[in-house]
Amino acid sequence: MKPWQLNRRVNSLSEDLTEPVKTETRIDFSCLTEPERVLFNKVREIMDKYAPGSPPQDVIVKNSDLWNKGLEIFARRSVELFVEVLPASLCCDELEEWYFKLYFYNFWLDWLESIQQLHKMPKERREALLSERREMGLLDRVFRLHRSQPETIKKHKTKRCHEP
Repeated sequence: MKPWQLNRRVNSLSEDLTEPVKTETRIDFSCLTEPERVLFNKVREIMDKYAPGSPPQDVIVKNSDLWNKGLEIFARRSVELFVEVLPASLCCDELEEWYFKLYFYNFWLDWLESIQQLHKMPKERREALLSERREMGLLDRVFRLHRSQPETIKKHKTKRCHEP
């Protein structure tokens, strides 16, 4: 066995032996605006009414606007926190912060477009794609995607290469 293979094996075993520490991230209720607090209090009242179980499907459907708005608030607050804290922690100047925000918001829009495409995809195609990704072991890891260039740049470069 080569040293790198042994290291990989030992690291793999170490990961299997250690129990991951579970942590929670919470948004403090006091940081919410008054209308947001009212919304979350309404959701809490509904949840408490059916505790310890969860509300029946018809109640969830009837109040789906409340749930969706609550999820939207959590998502927005999480993104705002991320975009504020990460550059403040890692960036040295205004230009680095600008690049962070540029790439983050471009990622965000690309991701939203991808999700919209998945929602439009026929169920059979989506299931086949998911099965293929599972089979290839891709759902358990991430990797860098090559950035694509807009078609106009590709065409422009192609013309230059063929010019004498």
